[in-house]
Amino acid sequence: MRTLITTVILTFLTSCEVSINKDHVAEGTKLMSQGDYFNAALEFDDALFADNNNLDALRGSYYCALNMGYNDKALKRANKVIELRPDSSVGYNDRGTIYLVTKDYERALSDFNKVIEKGTDYPAVAYFNKAESLRELNRFDEAIKNYNIVISVDNKDARAYFKKGIAFSKIGNKDSACISLEMAKTLGDTDAEKEIESTCK
Repeated sequence: MRTLITTVILTFLTSCEVSINKDHVAEGTKLMSQGDYFNAALEFDDALFADNNNLDALRGSYYCALNMGYNDKALKRANKVIELRPDSSVGYNDRGTIYLVTKDYERALSDFNKVIEKGTDYPAVAYFNKAESLRELNRFDEAIKNYNIVISVDNKDARAYFKKGIAFSKIGNKDSACISLEMAKTLGDTDAEKEIESTCK
């Protein structure tokens, strides 16, 4: 009996050791790339249980939560990243994205301004998100200026042309709206043709 108990304990400890030593972030990233956000989130949470300051786990957990619609959890993760790395634009970009999703456009705008101020490897994305926030706030002229910045970085960005066309339409500039929408259509935006039919005919 004692031998059996010892074997059970050793088996339990071995399984615990495997669990502790397992690279939860790598496994979570793999699952996330396969679209399995639920199980990926469990892996990232295991990594955070071992180290709640693990930036890779925090961002992975954020991304999974955002894709599953758990916005409060995603916001908590983004805030933690900002707390740990206030000098980085990454956390502000993540939090701004949540604010866009939850239609808190003033806060989204503030965070995307911080992303631009702090610097980012993806300036077109930052300016596009800023433009989206401004458009949703009915600040159409400012939105158009920021869509133009996106286009200056990537002149093949069909979505930027499409959204710029929408913004021009909102301020009654039909000619500019149609030019932007036609460019969006040429570049392959699937929504542009329908908008052209309602705006430009």
